[in-house]
Amino acid sequence: MRNQVNSSDAISSSDSTDIAIPRAGCFWLILIFEIPSIICSFFILYHFLVSRSLRQALYNHVFIVIALINLVVELTDIVWTLKFYQSNTVWSVAPSFCIAWVYLNEGLHITITLLVAWATIERHILIFHNQWIATKKQIILIHALPLVITLGYGLGYNFIIIVFPPCQNTFDYTQVRCGDPLCFYDDQRASLWDVIIHDLIAAIIIIVFSLALLVRIVMKKRSMHRPMHWRKHRKMTIQLLSISFLYLIIHIPYMLLEFVHSCGVSEEFGAEFVLYGNFFAYFGNLLLPFVCAGSLPELAKKVRHIVLCWRCQARIRPLESSSMTQTAGRKATRLPIIVEK
Repeated sequence: MRNQVNSSDAISSSDSTDIAIPRAGCFWLILIFEIPSIICSFFILYHFLVSRSLRQALYNHVFIVIALINLVVELTDIVWTLKFYQSNTVWSVAPSFCIAWVYLNEGLHITITLLVAWATIERHILIFHNQWIATKKQIILIHALPLVITLGYGLGYNFIIIVFPPCQNTFDYTQVRCGDPLCFYDDQRASLWDVIIHDLIAAIIIIVFSLALLVRIVMKKRSMHRPMHWRKHRKMTIQLLSISFLYLIIHIPYMLLEFVHSCGVSEEFGAEFVLYGNFFAYFGNLLLPFVCAGSLPELAKKVRHIVLCWRCQARIRPLESSSMTQTAGRKATRLPIIVEK
């Protein structure tokens, strides 16, 4: 993402920016996950928006927004990356396309990170302080407004620094995302703001509030001796912890290395790891729909129901064909016998 060197103003190749996996291998590795991931994204969004109970549940709103943004990433950023790995050049050799690509990658990634961080905070309110959202006004102030502010900041901040930077970007059309033209981050203060606020603080919030939620749930369950209380909030807890764990395991090592580079350490330190981190970061987006679907009991039941129905139909069809064959055979053996007089 931000650590890739922005050092070319034309079409030039640099093998040092490639990982050991061949580009053809990268193409197939991403494509294998991309197609089912897009299908799963449409599936969960369809049920989120069609099912009234899922749509009206406050704890689903932030994840509906995350799923929508993630689908945009899958249909643009990842598709364009596949095109690059397939043809070894960007989709369109134009600065405007490169800026759009970088915005959809960098801007939406930061926005998703901030939304996950807010979700970990909000989950404590929804489970332990639901009296704070007892009225419509409270819902707007405590639930809707922070979500809108987080979304607006993530999209707006990145739009300004990527689309209207106070410097001249350069582009390398032989690299993924045109070599990540982000001249704004050449300023150490801007780079530190980005890494500290959007990466480290967001990650710390996710870790601390996720662990705190788990501890509070367990302690509350033991103190109240009411298993129904745990079942009531179990899906909210599992949903958040599943997505938080996916995010952390994919991004934390890469974030720490970015912070080290922003503090002045040479970018040659861990350079190869950065390249792999850039590539495998896509799997956070590709796996997110499956984690989201699996963490919701309602969707998991519907998936199992669809699979069972498909298996039943697959079993019934051979039985129907064999029974039809047997019936036809019996009819053939029951032909009328003509007796000559």
